[in-house]
Amino acid sequence: MCIRDRFSNVLEDFPKLDDIHPFFADLLNVVVDKDHYKLALGHINTTRMMIDKVAKDYVRLLKYGDSLYRCKMLKRAALGRMMTILRKLKNTLKYLEEVRGYLARMPAIDPYTRTLLVCGFPNVGKSSFMNNVTHANVEVHSYPFTTQSLYVGHTDHLNVRWQVIDSPGILDHPLEQRNTIEMQTITGLAHLKACILWFIDISEECGYSIPAQINLYKTIRPLFAKKPHVIVLTKVDLKRFEDLSEEEQASLRALAEEESTFMLPLSNKSGEGVFDVKARACEILLEYRLEQNPDKLTGGSKALKSEEAFLKGIFIAYPKQRDDKERPPQVPEGIVSGEKPQLGRPTLKELQEQHGGAGVFNFPVQEHFILENDDWKYDQVPEIMDGKNIFDFVDKDILQHLEALEREEEMLLREQGVDMEDEAELLDKDYELAYQQIKSKRAQLKLEHKMKRHRTAFPKRKDLEEVKEGFEEKGLPVEAVEQRFSSNVRKRRGRDLDEVIHEAIDNMDIEDGGDSTATRKKFDKKMRSLSRSRSKGYKKELTPREQDMDRLRKKIQKEFRHTERATEADRSIPVKMPKHLFSGKRGIGTVSYTHLTLPTIYSV
Repeated sequence: MCIRDRFSNVLEDFPKLDDIHPFFADLLNVVVDKDHYKLALGHINTTRMMIDKVAKDYVRLLKYGDSLYRCKMLKRAALGRMMTILRKLKNTLKYLEEVRGYLARMPAIDPYTRTLLVCGFPNVGKSSFMNNVTHANVEVHSYPFTTQSLYVGHTDHLNVRWQVIDSPGILDHPLEQRNTIEMQTITGLAHLKACILWFIDISEECGYSIPAQINLYKTIRPLFAKKPHVIVLTKVDLKRFEDLSEEEQASLRALAEEESTFMLPLSNKSGEGVFDVKARACEILLEYRLEQNPDKLTGGSKALKSEEAFLKGIFIAYPKQRDDKERPPQVPEGIVSGEKPQLGRPTLKELQEQHGGAGVFNFPVQEHFILENDDWKYDQVPEIMDGKNIFDFVDKDILQHLEALEREEEMLLREQGVDMEDEAELLDKDYELAYQQIKSKRAQLKLEHKMKRHRTAFPKRKDLEEVKEGFEEKGLPVEAVEQRFSSNVRKRRGRDLDEVIHEAIDNMDIEDGGDSTATRKKFDKKMRSLSRSRSKGYKKELTPREQDMDRLRKKIQKEFRHTERATEADRSIPVKMPKHLFSGKRGIGTVSYTHLTLPTIYSV
């Protein structure tokens, strides 16, 4: 099961190309070839099934193993076959380890978020622009193909996060002749819904002329035909757009007009136009995303949906008419006429202007006071008057009320017979006494339950009084039972009450001259109807021959109790290292011991 679990984890952890985004599936195909990748995972799955089959076959054979040694040989044979199958996976596992390393190094690109994709010929300034607008530290050199894979950075615009991707350079040749590095850029152009920043070096220091760069743009243009894009003229600090020939200027203007896009200058060295290019690209992408379905753009992400809603701004909902009934707007006549309502008092805004304006005027709380005379609402109430606090004399009879309450409380406590000083102590003592009673009762119940749980069930026996009552109901004399019981109890303490009753019946019948057999059967039938304890049950009476056989069986068991022999079913192994397997200079596997005849062990 350990091998099966390992292979199952491998198959589950590696991504399924049909279940992931097409961008990642094609990117993985470019680097590792999806056909070889699927064959490798299929080889792992086939190996897992073969190992399961070997394990099932040898488990079936284990029931035919007549000794521990033969079972051990079956185990070794099964492991040997499994190892033979696993050796064939060496190259497959090496290949999958390389794939795992690439997947670990793959950039964390979000195909659903807002993205700016930088493309163009090698050495035109793409990585320098990436370092200027993001915090990514991409390697920059003067030779081509410094960037050999996709790099991701992030920048902020309009208070949200934007993704910027630096792609490797592309050369102008057919698609079949492009290498792995170029195909990564082609994959991004085909699958990512991003704004394309196409860089053109007008100084031609990259080693490619302006017509060649325009020709490459037209060749790649079908990959992002319906996506927003911007043409960026780089290295304007070395050569301005006005310094170009008229033919080159005309070709660039015609390209921008033909594609209905913007043509922006940029200098990574001096910083000219860096943030203008970023802002214009973000605005174009935002307009493009507003027209798209938000569920397809965001991939169902709630965070991206909320950001898209924030970027869209305020949404005005216009209600649709649900029936033919006319519902004209209801506007008050005072609003239509423009006349102000007459309140008969100054409004709050007028009071604010009269008392110093906003920031100085305070809302008049006194307006809501309920007094005997409304003229008293705005009177100034002093806090201190004649050296005393005015609020202590608001209620004239407050002291009399307080004294009356105290007298009433004392009277109620006096009726209950409780002293004020000892009230707290009495309450505490009552609570403590109740707690002790509950605690002792709980301990008593636990002890009673424990005693009942360990009580042994004894068979119910009849006492003499019950026997006498039964005899009287049947019309039989009870004197013989009393005499027999009293005499036998003194002589034989271990004698059963039923035996005493039977003997009394026999003597009684003999004295009366009756049949004791009928009386005894009648009594036994009555006794069998009564329930007896199940703990002891009835003991079978053995015949003399059965008693002799039982005695002989116990004697035989006693003799062999200390001479028992361990068998193959026992868990203990008497000899940990048998000599025929661990002696000599021969290694394991050089000699077969299956032909040896093992001694047969008999068990008693």
